[in-house]
Amino acid sequence: MTSIFLNFPISKNKNMRIKDYLLISVTTMLAYSCGSEATQPNDNPTTNATPVDTIIKEPELVENDLETLRFRLDMLVANHGAAPVSMLMKLSADDKDVFHPDYVNDVSNVGLYKDDFSTALNFGVYKTDLIYDLIHHHLDDGLNARNAANTLADALWEEHIYSDGDIEKYRAAQDNLEDLESLLFQDYEKTEKYLISHDQFEIATLTMIGSLIESMYFTSKAIEEFGMTESKYDLLINEKHQLDEFVELLAFFKGNEKDAALLEGLMEVEDAYGKINGKEDLTDEVIKHIDTAVFALRGKIVSNNV
Repeated sequence: MTSIFLNFPISKNKNMRIKDYLLISVTTMLAYSCGSEATQPNDNPTTNATPVDTIIKEPELVENDLETLRFRLDMLVANHGAAPVSMLMKLSADDKDVFHPDYVNDVSNVGLYKDDFSTALNFGVYKTDLIYDLIHHHLDDGLNARNAANTLADALWEEHIYSDGDIEKYRAAQDNLEDLESLLFQDYEKTEKYLISHDQFEIATLTMIGSLIESMYFTSKAIEEFGMTESKYDLLINEKHQLDEFVELLAFFKGNEKDAALLEGLMEVEDAYGKINGKEDLTDEVIKHIDTAVFALRGKIVSNNV
């Protein structure tokens, strides 16, 4: 069994300007069929290291590994892509629709996000803030969050994801919770699907992480104000499952110190959970540790101090 590390240069045009490298670790196995050995990029399986420049010249491996990453992201979108919508709907119902305008990321912070890393993370944050505002029937606040998300989106790619027609759809759905939920699901997923279909894998990952941490932040704030309920236990457990998947996925990216710092922050939230098998393991002390870790990481994300 040989561990291979692949370096893929990320293009610096407007569609994808992550300036460092995507480092993907893949494990290949020697396959035998009809008594013949499968062709390997290194003909000597006992060699301790394979030259990187040799690996880069293997287009089949590059394509296969990118497709594996695309599949992982597609599955995340399918399983958890619109999870922030469901989470915030549950919190709103649980806590009788109490709205706190100071919970969301201030739209004036948009100017802080100058690089693709912080822009992608906080695009995910503002997308979740849009959901929070609209679910609580604060259309004007939601449109402000949408404008902030649009500003960041324009810095990441050329095609406009949001259209002016969306505003009227939001307005029309304000008095119909079922229509609003359906609209938010569709609206939320389309950006991730767009990014993945255009091979912007790291940006897609960062936007989903930003959304997850913002959702966890809202959960922690609701716990802080209203205490625990059955639905909040479920939310914490579901958020843990998503967190584990993103930690595993982010480990694929080793581009720069910020990627490493974000991974460390996510792992600190993981550590706060500890090893839980069910809600009986979510003691008051554990929940307090989770809240503290989430508040710390979210604060770093929105202040661009990751």
